[in-house]
Amino acid sequence: MKDKKINETESASPVKVKRKSIYYILIAACALVLAAAIAVTVVFVTMDNSTTIENPNPDDGKDPDDGKDPDDDPDEPDEPSDVEVVFSLPVSGATVGTTYTFWYNSTLNRYNLHQGIDFKADAGTTVTAAYAGTVESISDTLLEGGKVVISHGDGLTTEYASIDVDSSLKVGDKVEQGDLLGTVSAAADAMGNEYNEGAHLHFGVFENGESIDPTTYLEIDEK
Repeated sequence: MKDKKINETESASPVKVKRKSIYYILIAACALVLAAAIAVTVVFVTMDNSTTIENPNPDDGKDPDDGKDPDDDPDEPDEPSDVEVVFSLPVSGATVGTTYTFWYNSTLNRYNLHQGIDFKADAGTTVTAAYAGTVESISDTLLEGGKVVISHGDGLTTEYASIDVDSSLKVGDKVEQGDLLGTVSAAADAMGNEYNEGAHLHFGVFENGESIDPTTYLEIDEK
């Protein structure tokens, strides 16, 4: 009986050993699969991070436009000016006479477009620049009397007629808004084509050579 028990034990031992070997192999295989999965995950995460944080600028990470004057870039178009042009009164305290309208000119005895605004004022009343610009021309003719034309850029000009032009004013001078241009002429010296209107400043505004209503830039309520 003892020998039989020993033989049964000996015959069962190889089976147990075989089962243990299978378990070890399965565990090892699972470990390999898990390791492979971890490795693949690490590779994908690394690639994703590399793509996300990659600096497109190989320099030191600074924006190439930082500290750069936009005016130095010839490809950048100039920003349109948003400065609103507002004229000041060329004659302080004057009364508005004829406005920009179709009217009967009693001096010339005809109807025509009055290309400007007449500011009635006593002779010798100061006439000033309605807006900053450059003196384009100075003239003195029988029909218009003394006249100053100022260019304000972008095709915009103003004219001041029937005035005694200040002797210090010269063509090409830069003037600021409110600078002295001259004084209103006496009625006898007023421009010939509006002689019957008496002493006044004839104020005209032009865009690209075409006359426009001065109230485009000068509010009539101010006068």
